[in-house]
Amino acid sequence: MTTYQDAVAVEATIAERAWGEAFGRAMRAVAGCFARREARATAAELVAGLLLEVDTRNCWTLAQVLGHPGPHRLQHLLSRARFDHERARQEIACLVIDELAGQSVVLVADETGDAKSSTDCVGAGRQYSGAIGGVGLRQVAVHLAAVTATTKVIID
Repeated sequence: MTTYQDAVAVEATIAERAWGEAFGRAMRAVAGCFARREARATAAELVAGLLLEVDTRNCWTLAQVLGHPGPHRLQHLLSRARFDHERARQEIACLVIDELAGQSVVLVADETGDAKSSTDCVGAGRQYSGAIGGVGLRQVAVHLAAVTATTKVIID
């Protein structure tokens, strides 16, 4: 193994450890928002699954990647599980504020248009989208992010 390969391996190990610690802090911050520990564990799996590189992100594909026999646990979390959504947003906002404190932060508004094939999708309509380059059946979402030299955090 060369010195370069060793350096890359060490860097990857450090990045993986830092990511694990940051993910753990975020999950601990929202732990009290869930009525049951099973929902808390499923939420952690769902968030980890959403961050994976997969072609399609829905309950079926995420369940398959996560090793679940079907999408039922993820669907239950999203539709019926009890958790304090507003408190979770506040806890994550406090965590982000602590992480970004003392850094120069720029707010970035990003409008993204996704092509849709049916008006059955919420918010879909005939509208202009620069990303696609014309008017058509689109669903437009606007995201606000806080960006520093080293971090990008989607706020809302």
